Parts: sequence; C-alpha cells; structure tokens
Amino acid sequence: MTAISPTAARPPRKNRNRRRKPVRVLRLLLPSLASVVAIAIVAQGTVRALESKDGGAAAGAPLRMDNPRFTGTLKDGRAFLITASSATRDPNNDGQVFLKSPQLTRGYGSPAPTHVASKDGAYQEDKGSLLLTGDVKIDNGQGYQFASQRALIDTRTGDLVGGAAVQGAGPNNGSVRADSYSVSDKGDRVLFKGRVRTRLTPQK
Repeated sequence: MTAISPTAARPPRKNRNRRRKPVRVLRLLLPSLASVVAIAIVAQGTVRALESKDGGAAAGAPLRMDNPRFTGTLKDGRAFLITASSATRDPNNDGQVFLKSPQLTRGYGSPAPTHVASKDGAYQEDKGSLLLTGDVKIDNGQGYQFASQRALIDTRTGDLVGGAAVQGAGPNNGSVRADSYSVSDKGDRVLFKGRVRTRLTPQK
C-alpha cells in the first residue's frame, strides 16, 4: 500500500495564481462599472426633468393666431370687422386677446365705412370693448382724418372715446387740436375737449 501525503493533493501554486487573476480583474472593474451606472442614472434623470420642463412651458404658452378676423353688428345694424396681423390670448383673462396692427372697420360693406387703425390693441368680445393704442389713425370715410395715441371703442354702439390728445384735418384744409375727443352718432358727432384749437379755411 502506498501512502499519499497531504502535500501531494494540493494543486500547483501556478494554477492557484491563474484563478486569482480573474477575481482581481473583477475587483478593479466593479467600482468603475458602478460609477458609470450612477452617472447614467443621473444623466437620464436630468434629461427627463428638462424634457418635462420644456413640455410644461409649451403647454403653458398663450394661444396665438395669425391674421385673425372678428365680426359683429353694431346697435344701429351696421356691421363691423376687426382684423390684425396677430392675436394672442391673455393668459390671465380668457376673454381678452392682444392684437398687433389692429384695424377696425365700422360700417363694413357700406359705401363710406369708418376705419380706425393702430400699432397695438386689446379686444374683449364679451364686453364689446376694443382698446387701440399707439399711433391711432381714424378716417371717417368722408374726408376727415384724426391722429391720437389712444382710442376706446364700444363695438356694441360704435361710440369712441379718445382719452388722449388728438389732432385732425378735414377736406377743406381745416385742422383741429384738443386734449381729448369722442365720436358718437355713427360718427356724425365729434366732441373735442381741453385747449381746443381750430383753423378754418374759407371756401372760395
């Protein structure tokens, strides 16, 4: 019988070193992989947060329309038309829209309509209110033209209240200046108030 010594059953040292190498490699790679995964998770969360923020901003953007048209009928039966280059819904008031380069035509379709135009405007359809501001130009369709910086128009009655200085001219080379003005009775009545100055040219 042959006796087997304990040392004879041990694997060679060379083989044990081969088995330890993969373990060492894994120990070195695992921390790096963990860092890469953590960075990826943070980056993904940041991207999602930005996408959510952008989506929320787009959803909250005010409604905008190009070349809008608003029509209606005045109390006296005349039609009116409001046009603009653009209209933006007021985010704080659903019943109001802000207008760019608005123009109001009173008596739309009639032989001598009245035109009122300006740089900016605010229209409240439910209240029948059109506020025009900035280089307001008024043409009554009969040769009279006025210029101001503000005009508040009631689209139910057609009346206009200036509330700002005005200057105008007529077909006979006459002119007028005043601190405020108003227009009523289908444009037949124009009232000037405050430091009114007129110049009349006699007809030949």
